[in-house]
Amino acid sequence: MRCPLNGGRATVAGVLVARPPVSELNSAVPLAIERARLRAVQRDTIIEQVARYNSEAVICVGVPFGHTRPQWIVPHGNTIRLDGMAHTVSADYS
Repeated sequence: MRCPLNGGRATVAGVLVARPPVSELNSAVPLAIERARLRAVQRDTIIEQVARYNSEAVICVGVPFGHTRPQWIVPHGNTIRLDGMAHTVSADYS
């Protein structure tokens, strides 16, 4: 991806990360406070690592797609727009 914020050099302009599962099959589901803690650790780690490469990148963590419940199905190969100013995620399926 080419990013105009970085003089046209190849870089990541945005990162979209699904809400992580925080329980395992055949195991007790952790309490809500522990699930929130586990998700916060992952969120903070992702933000820290992406910021090392592009502190201007839009990072959206916790969207319910992938292996989580409730679950959205997001088809591959389409354009997804992350709007950091409006705090929105939108997809173009045309």
